[in-house]
Amino acid sequence: MQVSFNGINNVRIFKKEYAKYGAYITQDNNVKQGDKHYTVVKISCNLSDDENGMDLTEFRNALAKSGDRYESNCINHQEPDKVELILTRQDVKDTKGHVSMSDFMINNFEIMLNSKETLPMFSYIARLSRKIASLEGLNQPRKDCINLINKSAEDEAVKFIESI
Repeated sequence: MQVSFNGINNVRIFKKEYAKYGAYITQDNNVKQGDKHYTVVKISCNLSDDENGMDLTEFRNALAKSGDRYESNCINHQEPDKVELILTRQDVKDTKGHVSMSDFMINNFEIMLNSKETLPMFSYIARLSRKIASLEGLNQPRKDCINLINKSAEDEAVKFIESI
């Protein structure tokens, strides 16, 4: 799907789901075995600055606020305007409840929310996903994929903020 809106171009959305048997840690820190359900969502797009928005500049500013490590590793040096955002979400349900863990990558570099410095990247992920979800002509299954990214970023940010 190719769409253009407010400096976001060539949007492509992919989703893959699968289950894998393995060990996991429950909320009460017990190790159990069972099925982990994985959902991988990938959004690929090109960003630009134009009269409708400064999407590329916002991306670079979020990287700069998050530190040199992200600024140097999250830019695709062959295509500096290209952003590939990947969410890998693991969901485990057991008798005690539901546990979700989310991992994010931008341009094949893992984004870890382990310090306040990284919060601007998660804010940017949420903003970008909301903008893409509002694109005209986007069907509901694609919007659902994007909303999963947004919800997962929000959940991770809330977990981090509650832990500090």
